[in-house]
Amino acid sequence: MAAGKRLKFQGSTLQVSTGVSAAKTITDISEADPALVTSTAHGQVLGAVGRIAAVVGMTEVNGKLYVVDNPDTNDFELAGVDATGYTPYTSGGTFTPLTMSAFCELTGVDQQDGTTDEIDVTTICSTAKEFETGLSDSGTLTLNYNFAPNESVQAAIRAAKVAGEEIAVRITFPNSGGTIVMIGSVQQSSFSGAVSGVWTGSTTLKLSGEIFVLAA
Repeated sequence: MAAGKRLKFQGSTLQVSTGVSAAKTITDISEADPALVTSTAHGQVLGAVGRIAAVVGMTEVNGKLYVVDNPDTNDFELAGVDATGYTPYTSGGTFTPLTMSAFCELTGVDQQDGTTDEIDVTTICSTAKEFETGLSDSGTLTLNYNFAPNESVQAAIRAAKVAGEEIAVRITFPNSGGTIVMIGSVQQSSFSGAVSGVWTGSTTLKLSGEIFVLAA
């Protein structure tokens, strides 16, 4: 038998944000890479997603969604956040976690990366075309499912599209395969049905930033 690791689709869990939970009080955020948030008995787990607000001093973190990495009893890291150049934390702040619900109608997942920009920097002295790498595009995430419009996840997706709000998707793989978290806006949704079949649906999210691959 081959020694390579395989992760079955069955046994994986995909969750989508459907609401918010009670806010947790922040007492400190370090100027570090990654930023470390101090919040007594915060109760967050690996891959949790939440919004920071009302921080005084380090205002750069306010109003954005963040992914929890390496949670401990009274602190956790903000995945992918380098706060070494941020304004020092002074006081206050809350972390409001999103409520994540399992998407049991899910039948398939397809993530497609976007392309990275190529910036033409060719000059009069160039002997061939020269390029610098520009900003990357995190691409899209498509979810295929059995259509049930009043189910909590599908209702939340529809509400997010109407409101223009971001939603979070968390995939937990079996056999200690780790966790992936993605955040994005609903780009399009559709559904279809036919005789001798079931109603099916599809939603595509435009991912808004880094795809966070976290250890198990």
